[in-house]
Amino acid sequence: MKPEELQKLPPEVYKELEEVVGPENISEEPALLDGYAWQPTFNSSPDLWVPRCAAAVLPGSTEEVQAVVRICNKHNILYKAHSTGWGTFNAVKAGGIVLDMRRMNRIVEIDEKNMYAVVEPYVSGISLQAELLSRGLNCHMIGAGCGASLLASATSGVGDGWDGISMSYSPRNVLGVEWVLPDGELLQMGSLGSHGTWFSGDGPGPSLRGAMRGWCGAFGGLGVFTRVAVKIFNWPANGDHRSEGLMFDYLPPLPENLKVFMVVFRDRGSFAEGMYKIGEAEIGYIQCRNALGMILGGALPRFQRKLPGVPAMVEMLKSMQFCLTHIIAANSPRELAYQEKALRAIALDSEAFVLDMGQLPLGGLLFWGLVKDSLPPLIFRIGGQFSSVFGHDETWDSSILLNRVGQEIKQKWIDRDGMIDDLADNAWMFLQEDGMWTHCEELILYDPREEKHVRSVNNAIAEAMISAVEHCQGPGFMLLNPMVRRMLSPMMSHYNFWTKKLKKEFDPLGLSDDVAYCSEEDVEEADIDLENMTFDIPPEELARIFEERISVIPAPREMAQ
Repeated sequence: MKPEELQKLPPEVYKELEEVVGPENISEEPALLDGYAWQPTFNSSPDLWVPRCAAAVLPGSTEEVQAVVRICNKHNILYKAHSTGWGTFNAVKAGGIVLDMRRMNRIVEIDEKNMYAVVEPYVSGISLQAELLSRGLNCHMIGAGCGASLLASATSGVGDGWDGISMSYSPRNVLGVEWVLPDGELLQMGSLGSHGTWFSGDGPGPSLRGAMRGWCGAFGGLGVFTRVAVKIFNWPANGDHRSEGLMFDYLPPLPENLKVFMVVFRDRGSFAEGMYKIGEAEIGYIQCRNALGMILGGALPRFQRKLPGVPAMVEMLKSMQFCLTHIIAANSPRELAYQEKALRAIALDSEAFVLDMGQLPLGGLLFWGLVKDSLPPLIFRIGGQFSSVFGHDETWDSSILLNRVGQEIKQKWIDRDGMIDDLADNAWMFLQEDGMWTHCEELILYDPREEKHVRSVNNAIAEAMISAVEHCQGPGFMLLNPMVRRMLSPMMSHYNFWTKKLKKEFDPLGLSDDVAYCSEEDVEEADIDLENMTFDIPPEELARIFEERISVIPAPREMAQ
């Protein structure tokens, strides 16, 4: 541990914080603080994310959050709020303090008439869903899993999930917001600020939703969000949905008026066309394309590692790689019959076959695993960590292209034994908003104990970054890397220039930790240090790709004029 990473708060500052939250809700115990440092997801190098923070503080109310933030401003101390998330973007820099929001875990309100729920930072998706299902309601779940914070995904980080076809994604579901700004002032957005109700996140006047989170979110770089209202949705099943069991011993029945199907398309082309038709037909409640290599690794990780040695099995699985899980939900038996008939007609036209998973022993497990979004953590069983080479929310054609290119890039690194073999095609993709908007994300699996894997991750990401530029694809989670942001910014209207201006206005002292948002490693101009790059890609190739695009984009100062 470096000396600066052992930095402690001055005793008088610690005392001020202790007076706000109480002695039992603040700690500088090294063993406890190390628990906030290491974050597994998107982590290719422990050197980046093991710095020890100076203290952990657990505020219990909006007023306590304000007081803590004001103390940080008074003493020039870096801070970052942390709720349920697991990812490199949660770690605070050395010497800063973590605001652990676990004491703020209340469902403040469920408004059944106006279809929204108000939650605090530590309310997980499954906690709210458990309250909603018995009322005939449901909430959007993000792909990180049902244990993730609803508030975090709504205000601060991405927010896609399998139910996007019926419930959209987190940026669309934000209503009223209670926001402690980086200087400690309280901002109430939307209708909450005008007359104390939560039904709208916009107005009066211009919306601040774009400044608050944009597409990806500020990941804790713009203050602390203490309450948010999110949209809730219809749940057509009735009755008590509790049952016994855990994981593969969990065998509950399917509710009436809901069915789960698996649709297998013959190739990428028929898959693309079939999904367009499903979107146009506006059928479906939850939907996700299955990544068979990841599913197999989650259920049978030891067998999955032996899979490359069984070519016949590999070919059989690849013949089923364009496999879709599709849940339909209806308010009546007649509507259910219509949706199933439409799905089967589309499958027949696309030369796909449909399997009713509800007729199989594990159908209930699959159904509830998707409804509760309890399956994603299985990905950690394979190698302990995963990352994403790129991804975006875009049109379906663009997602299909990203899937193809991502598979080609991954296969090269799998052939070099640079990552775990997941059949190369591990794209998490689905329709959103009835097919008018889609999500695609190409996951990579690796073992952090394998030095070759750790070295290969950055190289694969670098190659994907270049491919994203060449094919006009979204960079996805690669934007969490400051080097990627500084390279891509000139090709994306110099967006870092504008996010830095926004950051400076909201946080003039720069104390809300912005490492995953617009850190000092980002630059306004298009400086590319080719000599010091460690990627296994010829520097002249990087120079050609980037310089061609940088030369035609005006500099930030010209745009500002």
